[in-house]
Amino acid sequence: MRHRLEAINAELCVTIRAEIQQGSRPDLLTRLLDENASPAPGLSFNFLDELLAGILQLEEPDPLPAHPPDGMVFYQPTPARHIFQLMRLTALTATDVLIDLGSGLGQVPLLASICSRARTVGIEREEVYVACARRCVRRLNFHRATFLQQDAREADLSAGTIFYLYTPFTGSVLAEVLEKLQQESRVRPIRICTFGPCTETVAQASWLEANGHPDPGHVAVFRAG
Repeated sequence: MRHRLEAINAELCVTIRAEIQQGSRPDLLTRLLDENASPAPGLSFNFLDELLAGILQLEEPDPLPAHPPDGMVFYQPTPARHIFQLMRLTALTATDVLIDLGSGLGQVPLLASICSRARTVGIEREEVYVACARRCVRRLNFHRATFLQQDAREADLSAGTIFYLYTPFTGSVLAEVLEKLQQESRVRPIRICTFGPCTETVAQASWLEANGHPDPGHVAVFRAG
């Protein structure tokens, strides 16, 4: 029975990948978007992450990047249920550009652009993660998600309307990135979405207004500009 179920699951992932390669939005993923209105809090993973892994088939680099410099944080993927929550809270449209600061293997930009008409950009310091994400883009024949190897403090953020941070930085690095985002907010309205411990720091920024009560265990949305 286990082998039969695994075969069914693999066939489902192949079908969804084919839909993506043909340029359509998979019905199953859009249904999951509606079904994850109130995801469980925290960092644990569930069946959605297994499904996403089977669809994207991202290859984690070997060896992994060395210990990050001060202010940078080891990469950990955002649980899929929180990516769906991010999309639901922001109601992404074709006019949006979602920029993931510290995108790692790229699950957030990929899933967000597959399920919506928005363009997404992943900015990641580690070259090996960017290379993995770009290989996935080529295999899926999917070009609304772009991945750049850059330091977020130096990247061009002028196209972004929504920015996502899963605690990729701490301390002075996070402060510099927030200052850069504040400069962007003086030019146009933007939204900043956070997950994890950085939410508490972002919530203290006087130039941001939170939608509801920010909770590090869920995706929080802040408005600026």
